[in-house]
Amino acid sequence: MLVCYKDSIMNNEIDVTTDKFLGGELVIRQPKNGYRAGIDAVLLGTAASTIHANDIVELGCGVGTALLITAKQRQKNNPVRKGLGIEIDHIAASLALKNIVANGFGNDLQVETANGLVANSTNENSFELAVSNPPFFDDGNSIRAPSTTRETAYIIGAPLLVWLKAMLRLVKSNGHILLIHRADRLYDILKALQGRAGDIRVLPIHAVEGRAANRVLICAKKGSKAPTQILQGIALRAHQNDSKYLPEIDAICNGALTDIFIGLSK
Repeated sequence: MLVCYKDSIMNNEIDVTTDKFLGGELVIRQPKNGYRAGIDAVLLGTAASTIHANDIVELGCGVGTALLITAKQRQKNNPVRKGLGIEIDHIAASLALKNIVANGFGNDLQVETANGLVANSTNENSFELAVSNPPFFDDGNSIRAPSTTRETAYIIGAPLLVWLKAMLRLVKSNGHILLIHRADRLYDILKALQGRAGDIRVLPIHAVEGRAANRVLICAKKGSKAPTQILQGIALRAHQNDSKYLPEIDAICNGALTDIFIGLSK
């Protein structure tokens, strides 16, 4: 459903769609144009729900989809005690707050409009888990640049190292960070985590069975020196032209709990 959203800060209007996630258990309002939450948010949020953590923060939460998916899945077993979304874009942050309230999590989740890459003593060392779907491009000229409406969500404006260091600042000693990112940035991520986190678990995500992974889910433990593990990957579709996901992925999208992410933290 398409509606018009009135932004109270800038006093402008944007087209917003109302979309269902987890088989309709969550209803998310998000901009019609620009960055839109999809399968990456579902995988990230569901994976985060399998990690034992009472206090969770999402860096760059957008309209709150992944954070809400985590909270919704955790409702079934060991609810989240405290959740915070940090988002620099005030329109996205405003929608995130509306989505949180509309889905019944107004007492459990909060949103902070801020540049999460800047050190903030209020939030540092406060959470057991930090999750993120970092923007994909350090340099908009390095790969085909996104449209201007997606630029904020896709271009970091700072090295990936800065983003990962910000995530690590947010978690307590022995806390975990969890992110989903491009598979071709795996080397950069591992290098950035060197000396800062260990017990790194890498879960390859294959868009199509039999093809190289194009995404990775990475979980790391702050301050740990445990070795890195490459987990058995998951595939989303059997064939490139399939309109539907494989049954296990489709079940995740419809809200089913799954054990395919358990290896990320155990």
